Amino acid sequence: MELITSAANRYVKLARSLKERSWREKRGLYLIEGIHLLEEARQAGIPLEVVLYSPQILAAPRGEQLVAGLQEAGYRCLAVTEELMQAISTTVTPPGVVAIAPFQASSLTRLLSRPSPLLMVAAGLQDPGNLGTIWRTALGAGATGLILTRGSVDPFNPKVVRAAMGATFKLPVVSGVEPATLVRELEACGIKLVVADVGAPLVFWQADLRPPLALAVGSENHGPGRELLAAATARVGIPMVRPVESLNAAVAAALLLYEALRQRQDFCR
Repeated sequence: MELITSAANRYVKLARSLKERSWREKRGLYLIEGIHLLEEARQAGIPLEVVLYSPQILAAPRGEQLVAGLQEAGYRCLAVTEELMQAISTTVTPPGVVAIAPFQASSLTRLLSRPSPLLMVAAGLQDPGNLGTIWRTALGAGATGLILTRGSVDPFNPKVVRAAMGATFKLPVVSGVEPATLVRELEACGIKLVVADVGAPLVFWQADLRPPLALAVGSENHGPGRELLAAATARVGIPMVRPVESLNAAVAAALLLYEALRQRQDFCR
């Protein structure tokens, strides 16, 4: 087993550069960190440019099995020193294995053309943990896609990828969508737009949340934005007992998604 010891190695340099959004977008690549996420990526058939691992991970049966399986499947797997793994990783405690993967490309047209679409729209969401949680929740609730409007956090930010816990590989995403473009395309496809709004007169379970549907939540500071609110088929609120005035965006998204799932299942029975 050859051990990479130099920070000048091209794969090490590439991995380190992908900590920055600008380099991720320039190269169309991102980082997948840790045994669990790489197991999920392999199961989903995600292509990997290269896998970098610390020899210490081979001491654990699960780590040894992962690396051996990736090697047998034909992936390029390279051992690096603990110091280099620390430099590559985006976590305080390095996970021992990091892979470089290409973006899973999708398009707004493709998402809107899916049968009976149930889309989650994150409008200007900035918190990576919230976005990752919404991504995972949307997958669990049977959504068909995730749409991020312009100004939202990078969906391939390492914190988003970790929080999504594998949903990154299974639920397609489109980012950087202009709100006006989204509104126009939803209308053209006959897809309802339901927007979460603190001041809405309608409680979310009173709205028709059966597909074809796009559910939108905004950032806690700025909300979903004027364009989406103005174009909404329905604006819905979540009742709260004082003194609470608003909910975390991921919690709000979960309530809407699972109400949509409940209504859809009731309708199908």
